[in-house]
Amino acid sequence: MSTPRVLIVGGGLTACTLAHRLAREGVASTILERLGVPGGLIRSEHMGGVLYEPHGSHIFHTEDEEVWDLANEMTPFNDYRHRVDIVIEGKILNWPILVSDIDAQTRSEEIHAQLAEREGIDAAARAQAANFEEWCLELMGPLLYERYIKPYTEKQWGRPARELSAQWAPRRVSVRRDNDPYLFPDPYQGWPAGPNGYTDLIDGLLDDDLIELHTGVDVTAEDLDAHMHETGADAVVLTCPLDVFCGERFGRLEWRGIAVRNVHVPHKEYAQGAMVVNYPALEYPFVRIHETKHASRQRCEGTVLGFEFTGAPSRYYPIELPHNRQLNTRYQNHLRAQIGPDRTFFAGRLANYVYIDMDDCMRQALDTGEEVLAACRAVARR
Repeated sequence: MSTPRVLIVGGGLTACTLAHRLAREGVASTILERLGVPGGLIRSEHMGGVLYEPHGSHIFHTEDEEVWDLANEMTPFNDYRHRVDIVIEGKILNWPILVSDIDAQTRSEEIHAQLAEREGIDAAARAQAANFEEWCLELMGPLLYERYIKPYTEKQWGRPARELSAQWAPRRVSVRRDNDPYLFPDPYQGWPAGPNGYTDLIDGLLDDDLIELHTGVDVTAEDLDAHMHETGADAVVLTCPLDVFCGERFGRLEWRGIAVRNVHVPHKEYAQGAMVVNYPALEYPFVRIHETKHASRQRCEGTVLGFEFTGAPSRYYPIELPHNRQLNTRYQNHLRAQIGPDRTFFAGRLANYVYIDMDDCMRQALDTGEEVLAACRAVARR
């Protein structure tokens, strides 16, 4: 009996994790990636001998022990914990907001009073009812909101904060009364300790004879059948943006993109005090500056700073509005009908139109892998 084969469209972290999972069960896969290298947004590179992230900072943090163990099988991780600085009234403070930072600001007594009025707010419950602006105002009051949140959010998203959903707010915005300075509470955290950063993770996932990678291949719904026939695929997993894949036949999905402009700074070990520094005020044209060396702990001369600008034509953050969610579902239903519901699968942030972290990408890949394996076994029994 021939080895089952799966076609995977897209070559990011989700696709590579999925291919690895299938290979462990003896199922071959062919990955078709539009770009010249796999890894997508998490791929690390070198500039002037300095390891850096060309697409902005990625911190591996998770509660999922299986995902953490898998990542560490591919490459060792250090014990980096992510702390973010933010520039408020010309001072370097902490993000998330710490109560201990309030006294360093003007009108601190008013801020303390506004927080006292709001102590005990059920943030998760409010997120179901409020828009993003209302949720933040009820959590922290107008002074902190106007300084930390509103200008940053509107630069980031290019629209008024009141037009954004509050459902993702509890994961991203908080006021820390315990003054814990670290961004993530997860028990497993770190950054790749190898010489090539996250590229080592990608290379490790792809290191199997049952995985075939082809780069520089742009697949569309129109030529998918030809690719499936050529590779002998029994099933297809799409990890790509579905509107682009379908030639936007039902319309375009909205994304908020960023562009990171990276600069090598010679003769300087570190140029800022944290891996990420946020610049919420509107006088700054960028939203934050990244410096990977804080996480990589590379010892070398020089550093690289990445200035992040918003509004670029790239697909970083889905615009979570009902009509966009409905449109992506329409594309998925259309593709299931066209390809066949028993052999069509979707995984990752692009195909599912969700903003998820790296561990969630890997978890989706592992779970989708189980679905694909079950489908391959069903085909083999026929």
